[in-house]
Formats: sequence, C-alpha cells, structure tokens
Amino acid sequence: MAGDLARGKHAILKWVTGAILGLVSLYPAYAEDAVLTADLLSDYVSQGYATTAERKQIAASEIECLAQAIYHESRGEPDQGQWAVASVILNRVDSRTYPDTVCGVVFQNAHMVNRCQFSFACDGRPDDGGHGNIIDRESWVQSNIMALIAYRKSLEGQRPEDGLTTAMHFHTTTVSPSWASAYTQVAAIGNHIFY
Repeated sequence: MAGDLARGKHAILKWVTGAILGLVSLYPAYAEDAVLTADLLSDYVSQGYATTAERKQIAASEIECLAQAIYHESRGEPDQGQWAVASVILNRVDSRTYPDTVCGVVFQNAHMVNRCQFSFACDGRPDDGGHGNIIDRESWVQSNIMALIAYRKSLEGQRPEDGLTTAMHFHTTTVSPSWASAYTQVAAIGNHIFY
C-alpha cells in the first residue's frame, strides 16, 4: 500500500509539473507564479498528506469551474480584469452568503434560465471553452493558467488582485443592472465595473 501511495504521488507530481511547464511555454509572463504553484503542490504531496483520487478530482473540478468563469466572463479583457473576475468568485467562496465551493459559486442557480449568477452558466451554450478559433484556444489556455494560479493562491489565503479583496459583484459597462446602486464601486477594469 505504501508503494502504491508513493507511485500515486510521483504520478501526480509528474503530471502537474508537465502540465504547468507546457502552459508556461505559451504564457511566459506567468512563469514565476506557475513555478511557485508546482513547488507548492510538490511540497503538499511530499509532506505526507494523503492525496486521494477524490481530492485530486475536487481540485481539478474547482480549477476547471474557475477557468470556465474567467474564460466566459472576461476573455479579451486585460489580464488585471481577468484576475479580478477570479477574485470575485473566490471572495464569494469565502463569504457565508454564497456556496462554499468554486463550482457552487460559478453555477449557482444555473438551472434557472437567464437567472443565474454568471450568464454563461445558464445560457444553454457549451461551457468547456477552446472549441473556436486559435484566439479562443489561447484564451482558454490562459484562463486555465490563471485559474490554477488563483486557486493555489486562495489555498494560501491570498487573492490574485490585492485591490479587489472585497469585490463580490461585477457587470459589463454595456449594462446598468438595478442591483448595482446597492453596492459601492471598487474598480473599473477594461469593460467591467466591480463592486
């Protein structure tokens, strides 16, 4: 059994390291954070923590949900705006008002057509990203890198955007939702306003 655990840990480290290095080659600007993420995961696995298939699956699912939200809500926005979207989602996870998982926050009320928290979650279109042209694929890869880094930072009690530690809502500048007047604007980044 100890041998199986050691082999499992080695397989996880090999996969994570390979995935991160592959993604970093596409986005060198995130190399330092990606290497820190690989180091953190390596430390986590090597310090004797039990890494079960369930924990791996939950973490992968949380990162995928965060990547989908970053991609669908902010691709094409400046990097700072994409980090801000990730911050809003992670701030909600930490709040008692919202579900306590990334996927729970992202897909809250997804069963209610056009009444969910994030429009992409209930618009009836596929949410897995990356099936369009090369720009969409690049945006999908970047969203996944950002999600991985943001999720890792959230495990450490950090946010990717220090200035948005309280932001819980956002909308595009093309709409004026009635709920916006109930909140204080904390930032305007790209085509989004954050509250």
